[in-house]
Amino acid sequence: MSDISTLKEKIDTNTFYLCLLTIVTAGAYMYIWLYKASTAIEEVTHIKVMSKGFLIGYLITVTWVYVAALSISHFFPGLSLLWAATVWLLAVAWCFRVRRALRIYTMTKHGFEPRINRVFSVLFTFYHINYCINALARDKKKSERKKPLTN
Repeated sequence: MSDISTLKEKIDTNTFYLCLLTIVTAGAYMYIWLYKASTAIEEVTHIKVMSKGFLIGYLITVTWVYVAALSISHFFPGLSLLWAATVWLLAVAWCFRVRRALRIYTMTKHGFEPRINRVFSVLFTFYHINYCINALARDKKKSERKKPLTN
């Protein structure tokens, strides 16, 4: 059985630094983190969370959002909003797939269910998933304290 902190060690990103790097790189670091986190999650949990086609489609959609926001939004203001909503929905879909993979992994391998809030997953997407991955060891300790001792 692998240690619960294996996933945190593989991704190795503090949530504050993830936010900061995303701001400093104008969002580019988020896509690097997305690939890095997806491969680490798949490697540790053995559950597929993102295909190469999903990543390519997501990056194409993000690219078109920026193109639409910069050039087309003057002529079609709703198009930029539509593309942005599409990017956000794809991010939420990824977060829920990772949420499901983490819950299955922790319940089968470590015997506890992590607290991954659905609302926060929708509102904060990648940042919340990163926070939850970093908190897995703490969540396991909390669940062990709550379990009654049996003989």
